[in-house]
Amino acid sequence: MTRSPTRMCLLLAAALAAWQPSSARAGNEDTQLWHFVFATGEIGPGTRLTLDASHRWREEGRGGEVQTLRFAVDQTVADSLRIGGGAAVFEAGGKTELRPHQQVIFTKGGFEARTRLEERFFDGADRMELRLRQRLQYNHPLGGSWRANIGAEWLGLLQSRRADGNAGTELWIAQTGVAYRVNDRLDISANYWLLAFPNGDQPARYSHVPQTMLIYHF
Repeated sequence: MTRSPTRMCLLLAAALAAWQPSSARAGNEDTQLWHFVFATGEIGPGTRLTLDASHRWREEGRGGEVQTLRFAVDQTVADSLRIGGGAAVFEAGGKTELRPHQQVIFTKGGFEARTRLEERFFDGADRMELRLRQRLQYNHPLGGSWRANIGAEWLGLLQSRRADGNAGTELWIAQTGVAYRVNDRLDISANYWLLAFPNGDQPARYSHVPQTMLIYHF
């Protein structure tokens, strides 16, 4: 019996959530599960509002569970070019992070390049942390209502939250996923991210992050 595309996508999401790579038992690796809910739509000519919330399950040794809430507004200013900004609140382990951001997004065919600057305010930090993010992603239709994506992102600290901290690469992300258009209003997707944290002369730390996502278009 042939499964429906919706059921196949849900099964893939469940498989990703249950996946536990054997190498993640090592001290420098862990597995997390992130779930996102998005609402996005046009609020004016060329202006898009996006709201999202997430719950991120992590081990206590990685900082514990995280809850997030974010909004972003992007404006189309030219063919294939959008600029915008927004802010987010992150709650983890009883501590709060406030994170405004500004971004520029360029699209060409299936490719999307995003440059984002983040100002991060942490409880008890010496100062504001400044982080630059550069992402390149490719989106490709698979036929019917299916599409896939693959991409990579670099995150670099321009200013550490610690007065004695150093600037430099904080994180590399490799990402891939599939999405299914349920109807004109709803998409569902399952993704996998590999997070690599450089650690100077020591071995890098890795996080395997299966994700599920619901996107509502208003």
